[in-house]
Amino acid sequence: MHTKKCVIKISLFFLLLNGILSGQFRTTDFRLLGKVESVSSITTHFSNPNQTGVSGFLDSEQFDSVYLKFDSRRNLVLRENYLDYRGKLGLFDRTIFQINPSNQLEKLETTLIQNGEEPRKISQRKIYYYIQNQLVRTDEFNSGKTSDQFWVMNASYENGEIIKKVFWMEDKIFSVDQMEYEKGLIRNETNFYNNGNKGKSVKYEYKNGDLLKKVAALGNEKTIQTFTYDNGQLNQIEFSDQVGKIQRTEIYDEDGLLSELKAFNHTTQQFDLYRFEFEMDSENNWTKCKILRNQTPIYNIQREITYFNN
Repeated sequence: MHTKKCVIKISLFFLLLNGILSGQFRTTDFRLLGKVESVSSITTHFSNPNQTGVSGFLDSEQFDSVYLKFDSRRNLVLRENYLDYRGKLGLFDRTIFQINPSNQLEKLETTLIQNGEEPRKISQRKIYYYIQNQLVRTDEFNSGKTSDQFWVMNASYENGEIIKKVFWMEDKIFSVDQMEYEKGLIRNETNFYNNGNKGKSVKYEYKNGDLLKKVAALGNEKTIQTFTYDNGQLNQIEFSDQVGKIQRTEIYDEDGLLSELKAFNHTTQQFDLYRFEFEMDSENNWTKCKILRNQTPIYNIQREITYFNN
């Protein structure tokens, strides 16, 4: 095993199409190399290894522990999320993914378990429909605390690019997303409500095919992402608000790997500096991660990774 400072690769595909795709479904989405069969991850506080925690990063962005299982085609087929229940890990929910023969996600179903403290129920179900390998429809069911919702999304394409998504709720159009492209690159995404009012809009700027800026606006709120490159390699992403104040900066090394993250702390009115120290296995997947904030270790993440034999 060897140690390397952070191995998180940025995916411009998801930065560009974050409104089109909505999840991680393959080993490459999790930056897993080789024939990975499963990943079991648990996060603990550095000061108390017996106490699990949610770090806000990586595997523990939202949960204390996660379990991922993949098929031999590198598709995610099972995800389990765990939280702390009075000092012990308990299963919060379980999602099963069904993959069709064309290697496309066909259905996902999430069961809310909550450590058995509440009756089990299906909290989400999504069914995906394809024509000529293009996603043309999604049926979605979500169960809330007081009511259930049923959604349908219909997608339209032109020259192989998705140009419109129509969202239906209870047989009525709820909203429409429209996309515009130039030379094969997405330039604009705009959402319109069913009353014609404009919702969220996203604009993209490029230079020589590299994404330079992404501006998302909704009402008076605006988020600006600025991308810088060194010899064509992404080395920094800067997040600013509508008045240009920097809120977050992600810095990458010459291999395109995240080396540090600076985030504005609204409580202290100062920036926190996060660093990540990883231990890698023979397949160059990380198995241990120490997270430091302002040079102080705060979390340890440990992974157990299994691989297919052939």
